[in-house]
Amino acid sequence: MSGVGFSGKSTLSKKIAAHTGATLVSQDGLFFEKEKELNLNQDNGGHWRMLLDMCLERTRMLLSEGKSVVFDNINTQHQHREEVRAVALSVGAEPIVVFLDTPIEVQKGRQERSRITKERHDVKQEYLDQAIAELEIPGEDENVRIFKPDTDLNSFLANL
Repeated sequence: MSGVGFSGKSTLSKKIAAHTGATLVSQDGLFFEKEKELNLNQDNGGHWRMLLDMCLERTRMLLSEGKSVVFDNINTQHQHREEVRAVALSVGAEPIVVFLDTPIEVQKGRQERSRITKERHDVKQEYLDQAIAELEIPGEDENVRIFKPDTDLNSFLANL
């Protein structure tokens, strides 16, 4: 998965995993699972790197067992996606990038709605702004599938 906060990555990741029978590996999910146990701090880059390494290792293990994986993380930069791609290729799996091309107005609307409903954790604005500034849109050489808010979900899932 690739896209900035509130683009719909986690929601779509869950739908893809359910449709394909793949295992969902989520860095945010792991953070909340291990937050108290490991005394994690969302502002600590080292903690996020440790979680990413744990997710990459879990992905490698699952793929080496012949299982499909949906890796839910922002993966906004090419180098981030290449790190995940290398894991997949190391065990003979075919990596596909799903890029969520969600307009900023839609993202901001989702963020505001989430602040009211508390349906997901809050993300500091500086982190969202940083992700937007760093976003490198995946190219065709990355075996990319683009999902926009008006994309028909059933057709998208059928074509994965």
